[in-house]
Amino acid sequence: MERFPRPTKPVPLSAYTGRRWLTDDRTFDDYEGGPTIEMLIPPIYVQPTMTYHSTGMELSAGWASWVDHGYRIRPSSFQMFYLCRPIETMEHIMPIGTTEFYDPSNQVPDRVTGEYSLERSYSNHTVAVNDVIYMSASEMIRSAKDDPPLDQPSASGHDIFICGRTSFSDGAKYICVDLEQDSVAVDVDDVEVSVDIDSIIWTTSEFRLKGTVGIYMTPLFQSRPGIFKHNHVSIDILIPQSEEDFHAPGGRTEWLSKRFNMSAIPHICIGRISSASSILNLYMMFPRMIHRHPINGRMITLMPHDVIDIFYDMVLLPSIGHFNDISWDPYLKQTLEEARYKTRGASGRPGGRGAPKIIPLSNDDFMRVQKRMHEIIKDGLEQLSMYGSCFFVLEGKGIKLLTKDGQRGQYSGPEEALIRNIPDLDWHHMRDRKHGELLVDIGVSLTPHASTLPLVGLWRLDALEASFGAGGYKRGDIHHHNTLSRYGAMQAEMQQDRAHQTHVSFRSAYNLYYEAVRTTRNQVSFASDSDAYKVSPSYMTECSDIIKILTGCKKKTYGVRDEYRVSGKAAIIILDEIVSKAKEYVKSHPILWIPSYVWFEFIARRVREIQRTQINIVKKNPPNLGVLTGILNHMLRATTSTPIVFDSHVRESLALINYKTVLETSGMLFLQEFDICSTTCLDEVQQVDDVHVLALMGVNAKAQRDRAVALAEACRDDVDSESEEFPLGRTPSWRRLKSAIANTPAVIMRPWIWPVTLCNASISVGRLFIMFTQQIWLMLIDGVFKGMRPYPTSLQDAMRCWTVTSVDDTLACVTFEACNVGIQNRAGITPGRMGPRAKSFADRSAIFFPDLNATRKDCSQWDELWRGDGYIAEYHRALDGVEEAQQAALRSELREVFSNLHCLP
Repeated sequence: MERFPRPTKPVPLSAYTGRRWLTDDRTFDDYEGGPTIEMLIPPIYVQPTMTYHSTGMELSAGWASWVDHGYRIRPSSFQMFYLCRPIETMEHIMPIGTTEFYDPSNQVPDRVTGEYSLERSYSNHTVAVNDVIYMSASEMIRSAKDDPPLDQPSASGHDIFICGRTSFSDGAKYICVDLEQDSVAVDVDDVEVSVDIDSIIWTTSEFRLKGTVGIYMTPLFQSRPGIFKHNHVSIDILIPQSEEDFHAPGGRTEWLSKRFNMSAIPHICIGRISSASSILNLYMMFPRMIHRHPINGRMITLMPHDVIDIFYDMVLLPSIGHFNDISWDPYLKQTLEEARYKTRGASGRPGGRGAPKIIPLSNDDFMRVQKRMHEIIKDGLEQLSMYGSCFFVLEGKGIKLLTKDGQRGQYSGPEEALIRNIPDLDWHHMRDRKHGELLVDIGVSLTPHASTLPLVGLWRLDALEASFGAGGYKRGDIHHHNTLSRYGAMQAEMQQDRAHQTHVSFRSAYNLYYEAVRTTRNQVSFASDSDAYKVSPSYMTECSDIIKILTGCKKKTYGVRDEYRVSGKAAIIILDEIVSKAKEYVKSHPILWIPSYVWFEFIARRVREIQRTQINIVKKNPPNLGVLTGILNHMLRATTSTPIVFDSHVRESLALINYKTVLETSGMLFLQEFDICSTTCLDEVQQVDDVHVLALMGVNAKAQRDRAVALAEACRDDVDSESEEFPLGRTPSWRRLKSAIANTPAVIMRPWIWPVTLCNASISVGRLFIMFTQQIWLMLIDGVFKGMRPYPTSLQDAMRCWTVTSVDDTLACVTFEACNVGIQNRAGITPGRMGPRAKSFADRSAIFFPDLNATRKDCSQWDELWRGDGYIAEYHRALDGVEEAQQAALRSELREVFSNLHCLP
């Protein structure tokens, strides 16, 4: 659906004339003699090296990526805002964006009510809409009637919560969800405003503190980077100079920079600052190693263990041991190997996933360690230059309860509570922007006072969108809770030129009922599509657990929350004025208050009906069970979060059912044309699961799909295809045959049988085809396999590797294309596109086994197979040592082998 309008423009800011950034200092980093920007482009003649092992052929990793790429930092790299006092900050905090004519109870669009005219000129005539009924959440719950056990049908519940329509006995009208009918009026004075500091991020080149910091003696075991997603903090990185500027006399003259998200910079967690109620992680960032994946273009930030180990072994641990007293020696580990030996578990194996040993360092000690690290990196020249330009990031999350309302009045406010509870940090030093950039998350919670009726607050998205627009924020991300079109959450960064002056970086407004189902790491975790496809015990348990959580929340009150990521100076201004600003904002009615028992029962019943529908379609086993499972599981995840749609078939299905239109007209996502009695249940979406869908559903999905297709074909009365002969009749169309090969090749292709004629095949042919099969499969990366990588040792096994069932069972995602060689219609014409006919498999043998005089394309993926132990090189050696008649016999036998294959790459 379209985004809501933004009727109010942000406050205009005058052109900034003050000082913007810190003054550059040529001694701040090593700016001369580094790699140039031309070195970032890999030369076209460099190819990855293939190595042969007993397990197969692999690409060597090398050290080409984790090196010094020439990026550097400047004194102003950490600044996100201008060097000025925050300008008009409070005008961008909780601004009212709606007009005086805004009616919060009017949440049904005109295209549903019919309050519009189809005439060109203005007219009072409106459109009569008779097939829609407005229903509140409580009415939907009552209309769905009883909630029987999952193994029993619930026709009314299915119609209401899945199809979004009333029963046929009631006229079968489409439902438009209007939660405003359940609204509870709450006076502004009855809304409690609670303020806290939720998190801090401090970026600095020199880490200084008052107390102690704990440094890990061995690297943390991490499956992903510590800062794995965009935290709305960016670093201005100096890009490498050009070759021309490098060789020009007089030193560097190019000072071009680019902002990188903090999450895009390689980093490791080296320590922490702990207290009884919080943990602040200390990261070291290595901007010189910034690089992208050569194929997908994404930033690579998870540093390999080898690169981290070298940093620990040659930089960090020697620096710690350099300044310690002799009495510390028994407790320190001089090498990483020694430290890992000390962390062995009971089994005697080194390492593990537990927290490593920590050594506490005072401020003076850690300052000396930092200085020594820079000296070692500089003395290490090219061997350690990739660790240069490093800087520190201190990140503290989830400290809201530590600072909320000054810990219930114990302190004067959140700021004093933060300073008192984390005394190890030098807050005065951190607020000084000459030493780095301090970012603070200020959170405002709006909760109705406890009453006899527990309530849940929901942001009205139209009012929230208007407020974001009045504050000068970007479009950002909008979240529709439980797929509701008018209620949810919103997140957006501020426009950059405005953020520089206001010192406000990011705003996030969400509903606090999310805390009821929020995981510790704030990661969406729900049963996978493959579990739902099989209705596995884990799927049933997950649904049961979430319903128990929702049921237990019916007696609790949940408000809403608004968070702002701002500079340390802006935080002081906001904390002084935010309470009065919040009270004024609540008067504009941006929040819907609804009874808790209604809201949570509304979500729980939706979960139950989705679960019941999933069970029913699995019992029915339609040919597109995987597609339907993807849609239903998306709706299930959306009950507690806003899921990101990664799978392409789910995105395609949502587009085919007109997701945006349904959301706008019905107020919620429904499958309005879903019919459990039809063959495929939902005619708008893909009718048969393809190989991409099956790969996501598990190892047995293909056989289950094929059974469903066979049953559907057997029941279909298709006169045109003369379906008395299974599966496609005597004269199927080319289009239908292509579709069958793409979707169900095992049903169409005859079972592969070992040809008797090849029993007398020569040893040379068998050896060559075995090498061909082994090396072709070894060229694929591990991520494409769902089964074992084929490694045949006989000609028969090698040929069996190329059957459709073997290929389909081996690869996680594979597509088959039909070959029209030898196929003719009744008129004797070969079907397919106009133009050259496809080559037979026998003719294609010359493609995979080129002759001695064939032209070789340099720098191709086949290049390694032309030399050394490659099968093409072996084939050429076999041809080179025999006469022409024997060469022809060898080619003929290879053609015979290829003509008996099911498929080829």
